Amino acid sequence: MEMLQNDLSVQLLPTDKALFRKHIQRELKEIRQEVAEAHALDNEIDLVPDSAYDDASNLSEILFDHRIPMPDIGWLVDGGIGFEWRSQQVKGIGTMSIYGDKKVIYGASLGSGHKEKGTCALTDLVQLTGFLSTLKTLCSQ
Repeated sequence: MEMLQNDLSVQLLPTDKALFRKHIQRELKEIRQEVAEAHALDNEIDLVPDSAYDDASNLSEILFDHRIPMPDIGWLVDGGIGFEWRSQQVKGIGTMSIYGDKKVIYGASLGSGHKEKGTCALTDLVQLTGFLSTLKTLCSQ
């Protein structure tokens, strides 16, 4: 699974939720445009379903509420939206993928010691919160 995205560094979340929502909607609009253009050039690139944009927006709200720094957000060639965090200090990475089926596929690798991966319902805040604590650890290093 390859993520296509801009090469941006992790940014801190804005403290204003309205500003945050506006930022996410702008990001998702840009992604929608990029996907449409790529699909027009190569119809083997899957379009991202509208439900994936809705799920990405919902996941973004959860990230904001849990004070997780802004990820790089990009589209996936297999029809999803990907969220990515990187830490150069521990050579770690955290990812979350959304495909519009109300599920989150997540994974993280923090150096050579800690690896975590799984899938859960977007509404399963117990399992999701466990992974978010891993992301906080990754982003704090």
